Amino acid sequence: MTMEASDLAAALGRLAGTERLLVYDVSEPEAPERRNPVVPFVRGGGAWWRFVERRRALDDGADLNLLVSLRGLRADERLLAVSWGCAFANSFLVVEPADPWLDLTTPDGAREFAARSGARDADALVRAAYAEWIYWLRDERGELDSRAATLDLSDPQATLWSTLWQRLPQTFAAADFLSSLTLLTLREAELFTGGRDVARAVVPFLTRLGLPVLYDARHVIDGVRQLVNAGLAWVRDPEDGYRVYSGPNQPLPAEVTDERLALMVR
Repeated sequence: MTMEASDLAAALGRLAGTERLLVYDVSEPEAPERRNPVVPFVRGGGAWWRFVERRRALDDGADLNLLVSLRGLRADERLLAVSWGCAFANSFLVVEPADPWLDLTTPDGAREFAARSGARDADALVRAAYAEWIYWLRDERGELDSRAATLDLSDPQATLWSTLWQRLPQTFAAADFLSSLTLLTLREAELFTGGRDVARAVVPFLTRLGLPVLYDARHVIDGVRQLVNAGLAWVRDPEDGYRVYSGPNQPLPAEVTDERLALMVR
């Protein structure tokens, strides 16, 4: 079967299920390399720099993005693809082929997989090829450790985006956001004080790999509410003469909405 790169790209667009799609089409010879971990300089071929330019257009923190790689990546290259020079690294959801050795960046790789999988067209090929969702946690030493979660595309109507949205709450429960927020408050108080509005508490969850993926900002706002009511944090309400809330003696009233709390300052 003849498979043009444009056919593969169009099929991935349909399988993605979102317009916020970024395809990592960098071949092995053009892959980025960071020879010295202390120096931020990265070497890479033209395809790598074109990818970085495309990524910049989605690197706005406005929403989650789908980053689909055409091949399985090494741990170091995966980190470069999602975080090097990126402002909102944790807003990119990395998806790789289910087979870590599959390489769809070359015509030979696509033809070989089509023959092996029995795919008759590009849509069948990409549905058979994907998917593993890659996310990061921090180990006991604080080092980033990548994990893989298999996405089930057996339903013909399923897309990468829809299956990811089913998987995200299973992987990161509301309690995970509260736990991470508590640690950040205790260890990096400067992130949450000095007149910053509560809504800015979501920023670390968009920027830092290893924190829960922010699929619902309400988890963070509710986490702030719980910290305030427990007396571990405080907020001032601009709508009420900058009244201070800090529990348990001065908890936030139940009628204070998430939207109002987001505008309070600390």
